Order: sequence, then C-alpha cells, then structure tokens
Amino acid sequence: MKIGHLTNGISCEYRMQEKMREWLSDKGYPFVYEFNVGQVGRIADFLVKKQGNGLINIEAKCNNLRCMMDQLKDHSKYCNYCFAFIPDYAMTPEWFKDELAESGFGLIIFNYENDTITEVFEAHVNKDINKQINRDIGQMVTLSYKKRINADLNNHKQLKIEMD
Repeated sequence: MKIGHLTNGISCEYRMQEKMREWLSDKGYPFVYEFNVGQVGRIADFLVKKQGNGLINIEAKCNNLRCMMDQLKDHSKYCNYCFAFIPDYAMTPEWFKDELAESGFGLIIFNYENDTITEVFEAHVNKDINKQINRDIGQMVTLSYKKRINADLNNHKQLKIEMD
C-alpha cells in the first residue's frame, strides 16, 4: 500500500501523513512510515523510536474509526505506546474517545485550517507487549530509518554535484 491510498477517495489522509512526517522530522525523532509488521498482519502508518519511551505507533485515519481501533489494538501487542491520528472533527464520536481512554491510547489531531498537529490525549504504556516482537521491530525500524537518512543524504549530494 502506498501512503494515502485506500482512503475511499479521501485525500485528507495523505495530507495528514505528509504533515506528520514533517512534524516528526522537525522534532528529530527516528521514524518509519507505511511499515509492514508481518508479526501482527498490519502496516503501521508510523513507527517512532523515542529514547526512553521505546516504540510508538501512530495510526492516521480520516474515516472508519472502528477499523482504527482494531489497528491500534493489534499494534499495542508490540508497541510501548499507541496514538490515533485524526482530523480535528467537531463531532468526534464519544464512543471513540471513551474507547481510546479505556485502552490507554493517545489522540493526536490535525487541524486543516491552521495546518497544526496537537496531542489531545496522552498515551499510557501498553501492558503485556510481546517483548521479542518489540525488540525485533525496534531494530528493523532503526535500520530502515538509517537507510532512509543515508539515501536522502546521497540524493542530496548527487543533486549538489549535478547543480555544480
């Protein structure tokens, strides 16, 4: 799956994911996106390795909040923390906010009007994670992140050579 696809024609998810990549990069967090986690049969929208916090999952969704809850529950099997990332809806259903709180999942919103990202609910540490999968995925995230950074540096160097 490519970023922004399978959103039932809604391009908002692509814009949200693009903004999240910028936000995470600006903060200097090592992260990967659209990462296949075969151990749970899911693709994680974002996996972040944060020193002292472990592995963090961020799932972006513009629609189908029930599907998002299922995704978060699967990713909570190996991630230390999980966040839902949704547009700033005036009418976010109460059941969704209640279920996030009960599950210990955090909530991050994207406001289209002012192009900002805000953490609304803090996530609580997921209990009973599979530590082996956590370690394996954490190592894969680190390697993938380093490869992406090296590729970006090489591309930048190549562009500079071509421009000179």
